[in-house]
Amino acid sequence: MKTGAHARSLLSLAMLLLLAGAAWAEVCPFNEVPKATLAQYDQQVVLTEAEKQQARTEHAPWGAARLCNRLLEHREYLVCYDPQTRVALWVAYRLRAADVTDLPRKNAFRTDPRLTADETAVCDDYRGSGYDRGHAVPRSDMNRSPVVQANTFLLSNMAPQTPILNRGMWAYLEDSVRQWAVKFNEVYVMSGSVFMGSPHTLPSGRVGIPRQFYKIIVRVDPTGQLQSQAFLLTNGKSLPIPPTQHPVGVPGQHISAANADSYLATRLKPIIVIRLLAHTDFFPDLPPAQKQALVHADPSDLWPK
Repeated sequence: MKTGAHARSLLSLAMLLLLAGAAWAEVCPFNEVPKATLAQYDQQVVLTEAEKQQARTEHAPWGAARLCNRLLEHREYLVCYDPQTRVALWVAYRLRAADVTDLPRKNAFRTDPRLTADETAVCDDYRGSGYDRGHAVPRSDMNRSPVVQANTFLLSNMAPQTPILNRGMWAYLEDSVRQWAVKFNEVYVMSGSVFMGSPHTLPSGRVGIPRQFYKIIVRVDPTGQLQSQAFLLTNGKSLPIPPTQHPVGVPGQHISAANADSYLATRLKPIIVIRLLAHTDFFPDLPPAQKQALVHADPSDLWPK
């Protein structure tokens, strides 16, 4: 048997075993993609070892952040999933200018077929909780095809976010990242959850609620040096709402674009601060001197858009 055919045969076997063990897999109510289509999309998350390595190389070129309980590789991004808190602990991906495109949103919330019933969050965990299912990898960063967009709705890519954060300042930051990807041709994004002490949980008691969320954006400047911006936002209920966001049913103070940028500037942090809070070692494969310079850099101004 040829190597390529052998790899495809193993992948087909893995898919059959996966689907056989995922009879509990759940599709959440009020989705906009048919269940039969989602079942086909679920097959896209089963990668060969070579494809997993390619994903790690492309989306974490300076090394995947360490201290990960369960790494779930997609072709377009990496998800570090925590089976204890049942949230996306961190994600990493390369975002190119060509990836920033429009595609109508179609909700496709469902459990990840790679996780067991004990490991995964379920639809009822979030229902009536007062928290949004916040994407770790934004849906709008993955509009390159319907299947890629739909697979960002796996609950393994979620963490509880307050509506005013998820639909307000966090969405504004995500939009800013896309503008930077276009301006600088490509950026690398790392985003994650911060827990402090014993985590609060959703009413079901199964899903931890992060106290804060971080986003780290890295670009390579024309001289070949790495430049970064890192943000730390509180998962709170009293936050300003940027002018480009209009969260339905969420009361709050709307602010101008200039004030929204000023607010984000106050949330800039050196990466070392996030490293200590998240207990995560970023850029493990960078040479020590370069890594030290990057994680201790303390930018005070936002990149131009």
